[in-house]
Amino acid sequence: MSKTHNYENPSESQDLGHVEAQVTTEEYLDEHGWPTTPPMSDRECIYRCLENCELLAGLDKKQVQRLMKDFKTMKTQMVRNEEYPAL
Repeated sequence: MSKTHNYENPSESQDLGHVEAQVTTEEYLDEHGWPTTPPMSDRECIYRCLENCELLAGLDKKQVQRLMKDFKTMKTQMVRNEEYPAL
């Protein structure tokens, strides 16, 4: 059995540095250098909680919608994983 091969890649080499992980700003790095999400305001936190429990059984939907209107705010620019529930 041979320990060498005779295959040569026919394609040209490419610089794939542009497909690496996204670069984050230094202000959102933790003490170990790992990227973190930017802080959200208390108002946004309350609104997101209300948004998540709008259809929750045992709560008055109209009351929750009224509170959501009171706490309506702009969401932060950082897109959090909102498509999938936390496990």
